[in-house]
Amino acid sequence: MQTKHKQAISYYGLSFGLPLVLVLIGFAIMGLVPFGNHNLLFSDLGTQYMPFLAEFKRQVAHLNFSAYSFSLSLGGNLVPLAAYYLISPFNLLLLLGSNSQLPVIVSYVIALKICTMGVTMSYFLRTRTTTYHYTALIFSTAYSLCGFVAMNFYNLMWLDALILVPLIVIGLERLFSVKKPTFYIVTLTVSILTNYYLGYMTCLFAVLYMISLVIKQRQPQQKWRHLLRQQAQVIWQFMWSSLIVGGLSAAILLPALLGMLKTGKKTIAMTSFYPTPQFGWEVLTQFQVGASRYTQRLTHEPTLFVGTLALLFAVLYFMLPQIRKQAKYANGFLVISLALSFWVTTFNTVWHMFQQPEGFPYRNAYLFSFVLIKIAYEASLVRGQNKKAKGWTIVLVGILLVIGQLKLHGSQYPQIAQQSWWLLSGYTIFIGLLFYCWGQTKHRYQKLLMTGVVLVSFGELVTNFQLMTQKIPLGYQKQYAQQYQRQAALYKQLGEKDHDFYRVNNQSILLKSAYREPYYGYNDALLFGQYTLNNYSSTLDEQMRSMLVDLGFYSKNVRRINGVGHTAITDLLFANRYDLQQKNQQTVIQRHQTLGLGFAVNPQLAHVTLKKHRPFDNQDRLLQAMVNTDQTFYTVHRIQTVRQEVKKRHYRYTLSIPRDTVGPTYLYLPHQDLTHIKLFVNGRKKKTPIRVNSAAIVPLEDSHKGQPLRLTVISPKRQNINHFQVATLNQVRFDQAVQQLKRQKLTTTALWENNGHVTGKIKTTAANQLLYLSIPYDTGWQAKVNGQTIKPKKVMANMLAVPLKRGTNQVQLRYRAPGLMLGQVISLGTLLIWLIIVGRARWRAKS
Repeated sequence: MQTKHKQAISYYGLSFGLPLVLVLIGFAIMGLVPFGNHNLLFSDLGTQYMPFLAEFKRQVAHLNFSAYSFSLSLGGNLVPLAAYYLISPFNLLLLLGSNSQLPVIVSYVIALKICTMGVTMSYFLRTRTTTYHYTALIFSTAYSLCGFVAMNFYNLMWLDALILVPLIVIGLERLFSVKKPTFYIVTLTVSILTNYYLGYMTCLFAVLYMISLVIKQRQPQQKWRHLLRQQAQVIWQFMWSSLIVGGLSAAILLPALLGMLKTGKKTIAMTSFYPTPQFGWEVLTQFQVGASRYTQRLTHEPTLFVGTLALLFAVLYFMLPQIRKQAKYANGFLVISLALSFWVTTFNTVWHMFQQPEGFPYRNAYLFSFVLIKIAYEASLVRGQNKKAKGWTIVLVGILLVIGQLKLHGSQYPQIAQQSWWLLSGYTIFIGLLFYCWGQTKHRYQKLLMTGVVLVSFGELVTNFQLMTQKIPLGYQKQYAQQYQRQAALYKQLGEKDHDFYRVNNQSILLKSAYREPYYGYNDALLFGQYTLNNYSSTLDEQMRSMLVDLGFYSKNVRRINGVGHTAITDLLFANRYDLQQKNQQTVIQRHQTLGLGFAVNPQLAHVTLKKHRPFDNQDRLLQAMVNTDQTFYTVHRIQTVRQEVKKRHYRYTLSIPRDTVGPTYLYLPHQDLTHIKLFVNGRKKKTPIRVNSAAIVPLEDSHKGQPLRLTVISPKRQNINHFQVATLNQVRFDQAVQQLKRQKLTTTALWENNGHVTGKIKTTAANQLLYLSIPYDTGWQAKVNGQTIKPKKVMANMLAVPLKRGTNQVQLRYRAPGLMLGQVISLGTLLIWLIIVGRARWRAKS
């Protein structure tokens, strides 16, 4: 008994330690801290996950958990974002360091997740034998460093799903064999809660796996209807257990679903459901070392690499006569079903929640890797393996890999094909020999053989990891820590001087120097605990984004909104009090006129609708409605063409803009990619703070009565001058409007930004006015005025307003995430039902 205990400690210790050693070797090759100065600041990990994790860390550290964040652009529901990115117990490790060291801690968390995958997979493989087989560690390590992990390890929230899949399958097999569903229910629920996206894929896989278990039980000549009748009880138990899982997950799933329905990704394209092939024979190269690169992360074939040894044993599984036909049919069903889920567009779309993914395709490839390694290990355990079957396996795998190589040579990645060809003709032959000798050598040579197998297999995993990560533009940790401290000190300086509510438009992004790829600071508000308009996430509210675009702001796509395009009027509307600009390596702070979180306006604002591609008209009508005036705030200029010419296949327009109004002048070019256009104002080149590939308002310069502005536009295609919109803000009228609104400004007496709770006081001089708030409209907001519940209104297409009475108004706002309460009730109710079922089953068992 004691020996078995020591074996268990050794077995699971190695299952954790072997992947750890290999990962650390990979990190050392990459030069990550502490092996160098690099960190994982790249792709979505650097631009999205790091700030989101900083927000999670801030809330946990203060024990102040919120469903709302004022740092998500203008403000937004935090539950959908948390459900996708943040609910993992591993994230608690982030509390061990400061935010300036967050990239380093994240790399440790990733390594720990990969090692945990080795432990859970080894635990699963242990169920295939009655004793501890250390050869299982070769396969469990291959799972923890498979091609999917090497390509997607920096999408760290996905790794929890890979940790849990082996445990979920154990739960399914227990449910099927001994009718005990508890382990299945618990593990699948945890998988959904930690990341509902891959949790959804795991649910589909659970259905397929249960079907395979039923197929495996079919006897020769047995009719299918008899089989289904025979297994009806376990099928029914699986169905209600899965419903229990859905109910237990409702507390997260329901509010996350309602939140995602507000994003721009809810549209379903019918072309994504056409039954067309996704790829050809070149997919076979994905079983080889280094078949994909980081540069292909947005478009590549399924990452199927599990190691050559595991691939050979997986193919051998279907050739061994010792394995029952029904077992082969069952596992063949899994392999074919998952292969079709990649290859057929219809199935691939369904597996990805009815949307084709934006980059990082075939996100369910981890399930295919799991199945291959499972059947490979089962084949490796068979005694008296047929030499002829092994020989044919080597020939078949070799032919398939060569076919993939020949196909790849004619593809867009010939350099990868050439490198892989030499790798193929080298290590594959050697591993083939080791595979052929597996179980055939005399006892005294077994240790030597297994040493060779371990060294080659693990060397292959490290080589694959190195090849797939060698083009990653890693960040610089020392620079990140330094610039983080500088940026945090700058925000702290603003906060010490200004205690009112305000937002900051930060175009002086000090963290840029720590990145090797463009960094625009979309989520810096979350990183530093500040407020801004910028945001980049898959949970961005589409109505809010569209509203901001109609007001002239820049948006690259449905996941991004940027403060580029702001004007004096939008600064007032959205409390954008400070601009941080970089000039001569110094940060310059520019202050704007704002009135805090809210102010009283005339009720006409509720009737103003926004027009597409007319930002100056939209802003004008909004401010007119707020202060109840017919006077316009913008002077829209009639542009005079001074000269039009063509030089070097480019069209050059020199325009004259009169200076008949005192105030800032702005330019808006609808339907234009500004990266293709060069602008010159009075001979000086005008640049946008970041790369702007769509329409956005561009400030020209402050206008004074006198000489006209000379605007030069250089474009690769002919332009229609009549589409150019140039407007000057009447500074005098604008200042008067600000002073009028300032007299009825909301005085915020409490703002708990981390729990969506606002209280304040405002005194009005007229009846039926509205309190305009610089907060996006959301059905989760509840309002009280002088203790009386008031229904908030939607104004400006997507902003929040509260009806007021004449005199002093005490305003209270509280946010509850839509669906959160109902989801919690469903989860609690489901838990109660499940406990009743369990208690009843135990009572029957005792009786």
